Amino acid sequence: MKWHEVSIQTKESNEESFALFLNSISKGISVEHSLDILKQKIDDFDDKYRLDPKDYPESDIRITVYFDETADIEGRLGEIHDFIESQPLDEKSAIVIETKEINEEDWENEWKKYFHSFRVSEQFVIVPSWELEDYEFQPDDKLIKLDPGMAFGTGDHPTTSMCLKMIENTVKPEHKIIDVGTGSGILTIGSHLMGARDLKATDIDELSIKVARENFELNGCAEDIVLETGDLLKSETGTYDIIIANILAHIIDDMIDDAHDRLSAGGSFIASGIITEARDDIIAHMEGAGFSVEEVLEENGWVSILARKA
Repeated sequence: MKWHEVSIQTKESNEESFALFLNSISKGISVEHSLDILKQKIDDFDDKYRLDPKDYPESDIRITVYFDETADIEGRLGEIHDFIESQPLDEKSAIVIETKEINEEDWENEWKKYFHSFRVSEQFVIVPSWELEDYEFQPDDKLIKLDPGMAFGTGDHPTTSMCLKMIENTVKPEHKIIDVGTGSGILTIGSHLMGARDLKATDIDELSIKVARENFELNGCAEDIVLETGDLLKSETGTYDIIIANILAHIIDDMIDDAHDRLSAGGSFIASGIITEARDDIIAHMEGAGFSVEEVLEENGWVSILARKA
């Protein structure tokens, strides 16, 4: 299969606006920060990383989005240009959009330039399969082996890393868990590493299902996971101890009541993908539905919420 690659060079301050919009018209995005930005965010950067500057934008950020060969690429580009014109983005005149057509295997090889091992939390470490032999880990590390494929969710985005931190502190072996909108399957794998064995992962996108299945097999946990195509919680009839959803704020808002109905007494709802501006409305809806908000994490304009069914 061939893919249309659209890359957008822009200011870091525009990342959140672009991410919300592009996720609404595509299956996911990739964000690459310049080395100068990465150095500002990571302590001892030069000691920890040996990255090739040619693989990163010279300045600001580069947002890359992919559309499959059946997409109306001219129509999508028109939507992107309309979005830029209509939004209060910083330095619009400096935004650069480039497009090219690539083969799927070429796209997968591109990941090997940009995706490297990194620690997400006290125990979770994300390790791509091509670095497994070289990674030196600590005895208590829980390694999530990951090949992102064409589905996203590599653990480096704040919404995913905050979810993993909540999973690390919440999931117990006896819990029955569903990961809604599983993407690459990373949150289900994290739950499995915490000892859970009654697991279900769903996604409405068949490509995500394919990538998640491959990652479950890579991590040796496929036999403990029911993987299905599903639209949020609409077809669910059973109850769960934990519901995990790292999607977008408006979708989280749509599923709050269903999540409350599908949780057992005292069950937890881990919700992420929420922009800061939507935090208070989401919390108010959760509390109105009968949830008690236990923890709220915020990072770079994104929010994750751990709520418990009262």
